[in-house]
Amino acid sequence: MNRDTIQQWLRGRRSGAVSFAQAQREDLIVQSFRVFRDFQRFWQMARGSAQSASAPARSSEATPARYEELANALELQDRPMPLTKFERAVPGEATLIANMARIAANLVVKNYCEMKASDRSACAMRDQHAKAHGCVDAEFIVRDDLPAEFSTPLFRPGARYRTIVRLSNGQGQPQSDRKPDGRGMSIKLYDVAGESILRGLEPGRTPAGEHDFLLSSFPVFFCKDVVDYSELMEAVAAPSGTWREKFKRLLKWIVFAVRNPRQFYTFGRTALVRIGNPLTATYHSMSPYLLGEEHVVRYLVSPVPALNDVPSWWNFFFGSRPDNFLQEAMLRDLNPTPPGDDIVFDFAVRVRHSAKPEEVENALLQWTRPQDRTVSIGEIRIPRQNFLTPDRDFDGERMMFSPWNCLQQHRPLGSINRMRLAVYLASLQVRRKLNMVGP
Repeated sequence: MNRDTIQQWLRGRRSGAVSFAQAQREDLIVQSFRVFRDFQRFWQMARGSAQSASAPARSSEATPARYEELANALELQDRPMPLTKFERAVPGEATLIANMARIAANLVVKNYCEMKASDRSACAMRDQHAKAHGCVDAEFIVRDDLPAEFSTPLFRPGARYRTIVRLSNGQGQPQSDRKPDGRGMSIKLYDVAGESILRGLEPGRTPAGEHDFLLSSFPVFFCKDVVDYSELMEAVAAPSGTWREKFKRLLKWIVFAVRNPRQFYTFGRTALVRIGNPLTATYHSMSPYLLGEEHVVRYLVSPVPALNDVPSWWNFFFGSRPDNFLQEAMLRDLNPTPPGDDIVFDFAVRVRHSAKPEEVENALLQWTRPQDRTVSIGEIRIPRQNFLTPDRDFDGERMMFSPWNCLQQHRPLGSINRMRLAVYLASLQVRRKLNMVGP
């Protein structure tokens, strides 16, 4: 029965022109249509419920997709100024640096979401050197008899600076100190006269009167330049959620190792430096820096006197040490009761003789020429103190360190350092936005 027949029957029924037998027969037909209609509605409702149940639930949980726009809205700095006479640009450098900055931002988001899944109070942390063993008060003292050729507005003979030293692990997520990892030392000097390069570029994010030095526990960087580093980070940041993704990530690592065997070896060696106490380790800037106008240097910070606090290989891999044994060693050595001597580090520079651009652009290169020399600039004195306080932990997490937070006479050199300008700013921007603590 079509629609016209039903409508004709209804009109006839309203006018009384339909017989009783005919009405009884037509009522059965209408009831059948009603049953069919009700069944159709029920089926549509059931199917809609099933689709809703099978669809991914919209959740308020932290996921990388929720914060994707943060990485896409980065404010990246171009090259801060013309290259020095010691530098040469790498082909495609600007594109590689922008890509590395976004990878760093995405790593901050990824690590934040993973930590948030197990701890709802977790905060966003640095993409590298996330776990701090401690931030300690110190004093930076320049030698009274510093030779004139190494004197700068910062390195004035006899100058003293209030200082903060942050000691850390290298990974972007907190993990046990027993796991192989690079260790870091970040030094921030206060009340420095003059404007740092980063302050001139980012006045809203960089406090005045600061100067930073960033060091690690291995003498050289594990990549030659930004090209090598971009290949490595493509493997490090590759997704690994499914078996297919894990296989593709493994292939990236294999390709990198085959094409760059020395870089791959150095990357592994960086994580295998054995340290039993952050206060007895030696730290290196790895990459080169300008000193004055004519010197190319690497920074070197070593304990005074030199101490042999290196665990054996057996204890390094299989020893039953606590997860935070490096922090515990610092707490023991800096315990203010009973009073004791300061912890002292020598701050020196390794001067490259007749530095050439191809050497400056190679952060993987060991400096072993007979004419290369090490010159002591001064010392860092760390007094006994209670550094493990909520206020200091909070300040340490908010604190920013950058190799570009320095005076012009100490400018970072090479493509690795030029990349670090954008990468560190990207990490800082995303971290602060996630934690809602500033620009």
